[in-house]
Amino acid sequence: MAVTLRDVAARAGVSPVVVSRVLHNKAAAIRVSDATAERVRQAAIDLDYRVNVWARNFRSQQTMMIGILHGIGFGRPRFDAGSRYFSALMDGIVEGAFRHGYSITLCPRLLSVSPEDAMTDGRFDGLVWYSNVPSEENGKMLMSCSVPLVVIHSSGAEVDNRFPTVICDNDQGIRLAVDHLAKLGHKRIAFATEQRYATAESFVRFQAFHRHMALAGLGSSDEDLIEIESSDDVVDRYLASGRPHSAIVANNDGVAAKFIVRAPDHGVRIPEDLSVVGFDSTSYCDELRPGLTSVSQPLFSMGETAIDQLVKIISDDWSGPLEVVFPCGLDIRGSTMSSKLS
Repeated sequence: MAVTLRDVAARAGVSPVVVSRVLHNKAAAIRVSDATAERVRQAAIDLDYRVNVWARNFRSQQTMMIGILHGIGFGRPRFDAGSRYFSALMDGIVEGAFRHGYSITLCPRLLSVSPEDAMTDGRFDGLVWYSNVPSEENGKMLMSCSVPLVVIHSSGAEVDNRFPTVICDNDQGIRLAVDHLAKLGHKRIAFATEQRYATAESFVRFQAFHRHMALAGLGSSDEDLIEIESSDDVVDRYLASGRPHSAIVANNDGVAAKFIVRAPDHGVRIPEDLSVVGFDSTSYCDELRPGLTSVSQPLFSMGETAIDQLVKIISDDWSGPLEVVFPCGLDIRGSTMSSKLS
């Protein structure tokens, strides 16, 4: 039979209220001496007393569970195993959740007609969602969510300022990349992405690329866009074409890595013939040869902050801001160097 709070109280020679005050930080009005508190703790150790978390959560009407909604689609989640993006963000989410005493569960869907998939049936105290696909379906699902929710990788305007959002300063990050290449003497620079409209952030970064190329006195047009989609064929064709650019700014590290990995097959040297800059700057950048110069998006801090925001909402202690924007940095590695082109 499980040891109860009353068993501990009897062993320590105190009332159950005193045990609750010492072990659960309840009954704050009760004053307990250090000696009595130590006696209660020792009694709990002697009896191998364990807190009944489920019973406590039932009484407080909380599950102490946070659902993490991952993926750019609404079916099977897409885990970017190569770029380390997912693990970097999840490290921050897990750290934040555990610090607040919450457990987390990865979920593929936000809402569904199926009871098994429904995320608003009481199993979670709150949700963190970091799908950033600008679709009508996404908007409807967000507006239908009835539990506390924080969105990562979206601006406040994208969710009608209904939910708190956590995002990096994409415009500033692209500026760092363009300015770095411009200072190295690069004049023809391309922007590479899966698709320019694949995610809300990819479009923002593409627009920022055009803007900061102009501010740097360098021209750019749609001809400077390389859309690789999910195939290496576009990368191979580009590398074999004579390359009209001396440098590439990629939408993320995964895209940038395709150019670095495929370049040797076409006799292209990185960075001597082509400089490459990524976006995210996870540990994956150090594993590439050469190492990938990349805009550093503070993924750990973003994940941790999303949880902090969510817990405040759950606790009715949130007062804003609606949008938290993190500045970016630039980690210079071996994939960029001065341009040989005049």
